[in-house]
Amino acid sequence: MTPAHVRRAVEIYMRHAWPPEEEQKPRITVEDLEGLNDLPALFERFETAHRDDSESLKRYTLRLGNRRYPFMKFVVQEFLVNGEYFFSVDTHDNLDIRPGAPDYDEWEELKAWNRELKAKIEASWDEAGLPTNSDLRALVEEVARVEREEKKRKRLLLVDDEADVVIGLAALLKARGYEVEVVHNGVEALARLGREPLPDLVLLDYEMPELDGEEVLACLRAEKRTQSLPVLMATASNIELDRVQEVSGLLRKPYPRHVLFGMIARLLADD
Repeated sequence: MTPAHVRRAVEIYMRHAWPPEEEQKPRITVEDLEGLNDLPALFERFETAHRDDSESLKRYTLRLGNRRYPFMKFVVQEFLVNGEYFFSVDTHDNLDIRPGAPDYDEWEELKAWNRELKAKIEASWDEAGLPTNSDLRALVEEVARVEREEKKRKRLLLVDDEADVVIGLAALLKARGYEVEVVHNGVEALARLGREPLPDLVLLDYEMPELDGEEVLACLRAEKRTQSLPVLMATASNIELDRVQEVSGLLRKPYPRHVLFGMIARLLADD
């Protein structure tokens, strides 16, 4: 990846998020990134996640917003594989606005609009040959062909609305010998967990449409049948740990795959 790739990705983002006919203007433009000819200098303009864990991978964000919502972010990050960077859009719309709040319906409509915009931007990046989560998926599927282990009698349920990410994760974990099922949102997760057999562990993303990870966890802990089911939650957000006290483990995105494998092995051994 080069600064030119980053500027091209930002240019495409802006074209979708800030149409030229709009009177409002973004806080940062492509021109603000000109003249930065190496990645360290370029990333100084970004926000960097500060992690206590030295094994965490790099995540850089730029709050570019869009014409309706100022908090959407352009993301450049490593994930699962050290040294490989991918572009994604973080809608950053996980505000705690619950049903019954005065603006709840409007907020849900805006979140749906943000997700559609995210999909358009990421599809345009793919068409331009820029590295996105679809490339991450292809890379980890290749890694999975090499990193194979013997079969394990453990079933995992992966819950994540990022289709390419969760399919890549499933490939890695199947290669490690686990039985793996995949669902793409919290509603699907609860429907699956209402049936037998229960998985031995749930890998649950925190930020999802309809029902987020916190809501799914609350539903599981409210039922006797699932109240002790191991749940490993993954998030890029800075969430308060007391909000998810009943989670079995917490993964800070972006994480290297060996950290994921180690946490799953530990939680299954404790089960």
